[in-house]
Amino acid sequence: MAINKIAKEQNIDKTGFRVISNCGEDAGQEVKHLHFHILAGKKLGPKIL
Repeated sequence: MAINKIAKEQNIDKTGFRVISNCGEDAGQEVKHLHFHILAGKKLGPKIL
């Protein structure tokens, strides 16, 4: 619900957005915690490399 609220506040809820969460050392996480990245504002490809 929080991510949807942020998307509406940032006016990206109509055009679309992508949510990413990195978990663990192999994903580049040094301190274990939960957080999300909201990507938007341009066309996103099918993958993130």
